[in-house]
Amino acid sequence: MEEQKFLVTAWSPVCNIYAMVERNDSCCYFYLWVKPEMEDTAMKKCWICNVADAPKEIDVEGMKQGIAPAIPGEYVLHDIHGLELHADQLEIVWFEEGNAAALLMDGEILCVIPGWSGYKGFSGYSRYMKGTSPYAWSLEDAFPVIGERVERSRAFWDWFKQEPDYWKLTQHMHMRALESFFGKYENYYAIDNEEFPPKALARGMRDGVMYGITVGVSLIPMPDVEMWYGDEYRDYRRVELGFANITKHGAMCRLVDSWLSSLSAYPWKEITFLGHGHTIPITMIKGYEAVLFVNPRLVPGLEMPSYEPCLEEPVNLLWAVPITGAEYRFATEHDIDETLKHVRGDIGRIHVFDGTPKFCDMEE
Repeated sequence: MEEQKFLVTAWSPVCNIYAMVERNDSCCYFYLWVKPEMEDTAMKKCWICNVADAPKEIDVEGMKQGIAPAIPGEYVLHDIHGLELHADQLEIVWFEEGNAAALLMDGEILCVIPGWSGYKGFSGYSRYMKGTSPYAWSLEDAFPVIGERVERSRAFWDWFKQEPDYWKLTQHMHMRALESFFGKYENYYAIDNEEFPPKALARGMRDGVMYGITVGVSLIPMPDVEMWYGDEYRDYRRVELGFANITKHGAMCRLVDSWLSSLSAYPWKEITFLGHGHTIPITMIKGYEAVLFVNPRLVPGLEMPSYEPCLEEPVNLLWAVPITGAEYRFATEHDIDETLKHVRGDIGRIHVFDGTPKFCDMEE
């Protein structure tokens, strides 16, 4: 009977992901169980090492029984007779976004399951893998980038432990920006349900426009941004969410605040990100089917608070712009640049909800 045991386990600090290091009679694997026991659950895996003599080929029959396979000797960089791991020497380091993790032994990286694991047959990087296989790729070539990423992530999570006033510092930074934008705030609500990370929403008014903007969502970078922005991902992975409306529609503020509060956890709950040009269906505003997110950093003339960097990275504000069914269909069929060419009137007012469609030439 194959013996299987878990040497170390850990939950992501912000995502619904469970990390496990499993040892069986022949090898050890690192797993990330994404959204455990949910309909869209997924299991990401990466071979760490063999703990017994390396086989000549993969044990296909054992795999059919759910047993993770040892790796043939031609791919193994450690002692061909196996390597033993000890639980008290192992440490799991989560990436800053919380959707990926590295396994370390005595401070040295053994393997890494990054956010792009699962794409095109890639599983992860292992210190003891030679070349590439469906179970791991060599860590050596990727180490300059991955090693720096792991060290930065360790420092990021350590900061929360070492800086007892991290939330107070974050609040002050955001409120300086918001009060410079709309004046003294009128309302301030906690929206974190007393869970980590802390978040809030502030309301203010300027020139007949009511603003509701989140506070502190940008403290944790969003997952998967690098899949879209590549090397520039650190410029777009921290966001705040905002909604603006004229006073005539002030009665909808409570609904909007509740929606923004819920949406503030969406990237980490769904392991994804929100960005410029993204859309999300809504039902709370009669006559409108979705919101279109617009990033003022990418739209000249569109206002936003002047944020200080958050942990040396830019803060992006995403204005939620309600759109009708016709506008929604157009936005999903075209990119954001093409959609913005159809703005009705001043693009600098596109984010302010006034009860009229923001785009023209889009027939129902």
